[in-house]
Amino acid sequence: MRVRLTFQLLAYIYGLAMNPDPMYKQIGAVIKARRKTLGLKQEGLAGRLGISRGSLANIETGRQSILVHQLYKYAAKLDLSPFDLLPQPATDPVGTGRPELPLPANLKPQEKDQITRLFAQVDTSKIRDKKGKRGKVK
Repeated sequence: MRVRLTFQLLAYIYGLAMNPDPMYKQIGAVIKARRKTLGLKQEGLAGRLGISRGSLANIETGRQSILVHQLYKYAAKLDLSPFDLLPQPATDPVGTGRPELPLPANLKPQEKDQITRLFAQVDTSKIRDKKGKRGKVK
């Protein structure tokens, strides 16, 4: 039983490492695009963030996820709002008028509901960057 559980756990961890969540790929793509817009190399931005160049490369490709406090730190160093790093939600198929968040597939329904309720409280139309503009990265 113990060996089976160990293999299941390793398969789960390996699956997470090999199949990065699309949300983290999108966040990484925004970070990479903004880094290039600012004319920074990976080494330069990694130094500003206090991480290794390899970690930044993994974040930019979506292989390494980032925590919420890191999201805020990275946004500040890139002169963006933390919300600018998040993927734009898709339209809600249920028809409630609220967009559906691109959440990781391995969350429990209760966790998805909690996160959705948290983001529903945020009025993103009032979020601005340091210069008072809505900073979009293409």
